[in-house]
Amino acid sequence: MTEVPTTYHWTPDGFVRAWAAGAFNGRVELIEGEVWTVVIGGWHGFAVLRVAECLPRKGFRKSNGTLPTAGSLPDPDCWIVRANAEPIGKIGARIDVWDSKDVPLVIEISDETVVADLNVKSKLYARGGYAVYWVITKDAVYEHTEPRVSGYAVVRKFLPGERIPVRYADTDIAVDDLLFDE
Repeated sequence: MTEVPTTYHWTPDGFVRAWAAGAFNGRVELIEGEVWTVVIGGWHGFAVLRVAECLPRKGFRKSNGTLPTAGSLPDPDCWIVRANAEPIGKIGARIDVWDSKDVPLVIEISDETVVADLNVKSKLYARGGYAVYWVITKDAVYEHTEPRVSGYAVVRKFLPGERIPVRYADTDIAVDDLLFDE
């Protein structure tokens, strides 16, 4: 007889309790009930700081904390929240829940995780109702807009030499300023 492997589906509350109890080694996030290891290389860290420095902040705050989304607990590399926004809830004692209307931009810096960021996470953030999601790679910026339950309706690729709109600030940024060369 063949045994069927049992897969555990984590809830956000269960994940937070396990994390607080020290159940995980290293940095992890909860994506659609699964625990994912967060992969961060040298290029990634430099790119995150470069992107954060480029983003306008007047009337907004920048974060890289956990952003509860559609039953998951992803750790985007950067996200923007209105400066006057207040959390609408909490998961555990430390994770704030935000209204997606107060979070106009979510960003993943992507190298080893580009396939998951462009596919799984884009659908996750779209279901969460976030207006704009960027995936920044070494070569391009992918802008996702018009969130739907099934994913973003519009995906545009911006290349070096082009400018990408920063919709929440009614401005744009040179793609070259967002890309980090090693």
